[in-house]
Amino acid sequence: MCLTQFPLMTDITTDQMADDSSATPPRFDDFGLAPPIMQALADQGYVHPTPIQAKAIPIVLQGHDVMGAAQTGTGKTASFSLPIIQLLMAHANTSASPARHPVRALILTPTRELADQVAENVKAYSRHTPLRSTVVFGGVDMTPQTAALRSGVEILIATPGRLLDHVQQKTLNLSQTEIFVMDEADRMLDKGVLPDLPRIIN
Repeated sequence: MCLTQFPLMTDITTDQMADDSSATPPRFDDFGLAPPIMQALADQGYVHPTPIQAKAIPIVLQGHDVMGAAQTGTGKTASFSLPIIQLLMAHANTSASPARHPVRALILTPTRELADQVAENVKAYSRHTPLRSTVVFGGVDMTPQTAALRSGVEILIATPGRLLDHVQQKTLNLSQTEIFVMDEADRMLDKGVLPDLPRIIN
């Protein structure tokens, strides 16, 4: 996970998070998350964050960049998607106008399978908010993706190639994007995405 929002970068790994049996386990309601987000967490029975979530969420909420590493299955997606939803709540609205729902957060993933998985999580965590999200990846027809983008979404999950396809065809505008996440950044670089990153970031 690599999240880019502000100029200060904090590195965290689960190796830095040794359990302290004498400490009170943190709870999601310690983070000051909005009631709609807490309701979504309650829907899924989540009470205590995992170590990567407990470390990353407060840092992102404070407006710092984060580079995090943790094993598969430890909740990395929630560690960045929950604070993203919280930060975007300031822009949440129920307007039907696509112009009121520009892309404000871009989550880049190396594969369509991971993109789909992240999108499902984001949708679940934001289900009680007016925030919109969608996912775009290659290997499928672009038409439904284009329709979803034109209807307006605040959170976009994408694979690099299909993202650039939409940018090139002018079906996507990232000019109001505030938050950029590279999920499994090491895998993305292994797949040769590095030359595309400056273009995406610009």
